[in-house]
Amino acid sequence: MTHTFTWDDVAALQKNVEQRDGISLKLNWDTLLAGKEDDGVHLAGFRDGKLVAFLGKYSFGGSLEICGMVHPDYRRQGIFTGLLERALDAPTRQAHAKILLNAPGDSQTGKRFLDSVRCRFAFSEYQMKLEAPGFAGEHAARTNDSDVVSVSLASAGEGDKAILQQLDSEGFKMEPEEARRFYEEMSPAELAQNELILLGGEPAGKIRVSRHEGEAWIYGFVVDARLRGQGIGSAALRHVIKREQAAGYDVWLEVALDNPNAKKLYENVGFRVQRSQDYYEYARA
Repeated sequence: MTHTFTWDDVAALQKNVEQRDGISLKLNWDTLLAGKEDDGVHLAGFRDGKLVAFLGKYSFGGSLEICGMVHPDYRRQGIFTGLLERALDAPTRQAHAKILLNAPGDSQTGKRFLDSVRCRFAFSEYQMKLEAPGFAGEHAARTNDSDVVSVSLASAGEGDKAILQQLDSEGFKMEPEEARRFYEEMSPAELAQNELILLGGEPAGKIRVSRHEGEAWIYGFVVDARLRGQGIGSAALRHVIKREQAAGYDVWLEVALDNPNAKKLYENVGFRVQRSQDYYEYARA
């Protein structure tokens, strides 16, 4: 019997798992919703006619990220092990230079499962939330007007892929080919989430904002290395925060633990660490 699922089924399973385990899963809903449930990319497990397991596969250039979950009442039955084996078939392994398995930093069940998989800890990211509404505006008000850089934001389109690739390659130490593939694989809806940070009408950086369930998440935030130290990043960040708060969103972002300068910038604008996400690199046989 062929089983199907809807995104509502996945969301309901996520809510159950998060409430029972006291964690927050990173299912990359912007990427999920850009595709279709039946596109065959993501995998699902069923028992008793209902969805009890889900494995999300997210291709970012030459890298693949995997995150998933199993209903608490159906664990230790090998369900997710089977899904992972299917997800990491030979063509998938050959197509990606790096495969990362993601689990919330405080997920004990996730860590126990990863102990049984050929992988090693790679890195962690902080998930930070703007805690005090209006803090960013107050911070800006305390800054001398002559010190505030004037920037604007412009939605990115197909013609901006080259500059987006360049900024990601330089800012996040991505191989140029990986950055190219990342944007070539991006759906139009995902591309539209990217914005160019303009200084004097010229690209000075980029930022991506993903909105889901009352939360606005900031990703891929980078300023051209040649223009750093001028306040461009903080000005762009305040601009985005003001806009998203006005639209009623809670504002979140992610930052790598090994990027203290970025973390300091975010803290200065009012973000505080809420939790972490751990990444493990899959070890090939």
